[in-house]
Amino acid sequence: MDVSTKIIIFEDEYLLANDLKRQLSQFGYEVVAMFRKAEEGLEYLESLHDKPELIPEVALMDITLAGKMSGTDAAVIISEKYRCAPVFITGMSQFEFFEETFKKKPFTFLIKPFEVNQAIISIKLALYIRTIESQLMASRKELEDLRRERNL
Repeated sequence: MDVSTKIIIFEDEYLLANDLKRQLSQFGYEVVAMFRKAEEGLEYLESLHDKPELIPEVALMDITLAGKMSGTDAAVIISEKYRCAPVFITGMSQFEFFEETFKKKPFTFLIKPFEVNQAIISIKLALYIRTIESQLMASRKELEDLRRERNL
């Protein structure tokens, strides 16, 4: 168990978000914040700009949130700007829905209702994919640096 993993929850159902926070904390995860609106969560993350060590590694993102911005649109920003691994939460299970949502590059999905074990597996998978992506980006940078050196 990785007790240092920080998680942010975007969920407009207060009871679900609170219950999820409680259950995840029992497994050693730290839920650093919960938001009903994507806009508020993005403001919070922006406030951590000078404190990158406080930025969560995983974002549990309900696809439909209380604000104007959808969870999927917020997840794109969060993933690209903060390197936070998105896990989409949805009550939808139609394949057409997933086809459209895949374009937003989720790391994994949780379909409501779900058990805490499913959430843990999704979080671990998201962290694994995040690590692989980081390694890939580092390798690309290294190759680009080598290419530049050879062209000098």
